[in-house]
Amino acid sequence: MNTKSLWLLILAGSLWLGFGLGVSQAQDKPYYEGKTVKVIVSSSPGGGTDTTARLVVRFLPKYIPGNPQTIVQNMPGGGGTVSNNFFSREAKPDGLTLLQDSSSGLNTFSRGGPAIKYDPRKYRAIGALTRGGSILMVRRDARSRLMDRSARPLVVGDVDGIRNWVPMTVWAAEYLGWNLKWIYGYPGTGELVLALRQGEFDMFATQNAKIIQGLFKDGVVEYLAQQDDERRPDFSDVPTFDEILGAKKPSDASWQAYLAWAGPGVVDKFLVAPEGTPDDIVRLLREAFRKMSQDPEFKDLATKFFGAAWSVRPGEKTEALIREVTTISPEAMKFLVKIRKKYGLPAEEPKKKK
Repeated sequence: MNTKSLWLLILAGSLWLGFGLGVSQAQDKPYYEGKTVKVIVSSSPGGGTDTTARLVVRFLPKYIPGNPQTIVQNMPGGGGTVSNNFFSREAKPDGLTLLQDSSSGLNTFSRGGPAIKYDPRKYRAIGALTRGGSILMVRRDARSRLMDRSARPLVVGDVDGIRNWVPMTVWAAEYLGWNLKWIYGYPGTGELVLALRQGEFDMFATQNAKIIQGLFKDGVVEYLAQQDDERRPDFSDVPTFDEILGAKKPSDASWQAYLAWAGPGVVDKFLVAPEGTPDDIVRLLREAFRKMSQDPEFKDLATKFFGAAWSVRPGEKTEALIREVTTISPEAMKFLVKIRKKYGLPAEEPKKKK
C-alpha cells in the first residue's frame, strides 16, 4: 500500500469515528431540546381552529421529549389556501413547523382551481380533534321568513362559501324550499359570530359548543339542524339534517355531492407536519399527541371549549380519512359544480390531481 492510500484509509476511518460519535451524542440529547416549534394556523384568531391550536401548543410540548418552545402564527385567507400554500412551499420537513388546519382547507382543495398549490393528502398527520357535527342556527327575529318565498330571503353568512356546513343550507333551499341567499368573505368564525349578533345576516353554523350555547343563551338564535348522522349528546334535542329532509332526501348523484362537500367536516381540526418529514419524528409527535389527549387538564379545557362531543383521532387514521374525503367521483363533482353555480357560490372546476 502506498503512502497516499494509507492516508486516505486513515482519513476515512477518522471521519467514520467522528460520525459515530456524533450520532451517539445526538441520541443522548432529545431532538427537540432547545428548539422552537412554529404552529401555523389556517384561520384568524378567535375561531375553532385557532382555539384548537392554542390548546395544542399549551399541552403538546409537555409530552415531546426535550420540551420545545412553541409559537403560533395565524395565516388566514382563501379558505385555507394562503396557509396551506405557504406551508407546502416553505416548511422544512424537520418537525419544527406544523400546520393546524381544518375541514375548510380540504374543501378548498377539493374545489380546486389555479390558486391551489398544495395537496393535503401528502401531509404527515399528527392527529385531529373533532367536535361533533355543526349546529345550524337562525336568528329568532328571522325565523318566520324561512319558508315564505314572498318575504325577504334569509341571509346565510360564511367565510368562503364552501365550508362543510354550507351544503345543509344549499340542499335545504333545493329540496325543502327554504328562502335563502348567501354572502361570504368574513375573515373567520369570530367575525361571523359578531356579525350574526349585529344582524348583518340571519343564518350560520359551527361545531363550537361554546359559541352555539352562548348565542342561544343570549336569545340571538334558534337551532335548526345538526350535521352528524346521529345527534350530538350535548344537543340531543336538535334534529339531524337527514331527519329534516325525510322523504325528500335525494339518493342519486345529488346526495353523493352533498357527502363530498360535507365530508371533510368529519376530519375537523387536524395537525400536520410537511411532506417528507422522517418517520421517527412523526412517530414522536403522534405519541406526544396521544399522551396530550389523555391529560386531565387538557380534557377539561377541551370540554369547556368544544362541548361533551369532542374526541381525538390518531395521525394514521387522520391521514387515511383525509385521502378518503378528498376523493370525489366525476358524477358527484359535476353535480356539485352545478348546484354551487345555481346558488351563487364558488364553483371553480377542479384541476386534475396527480
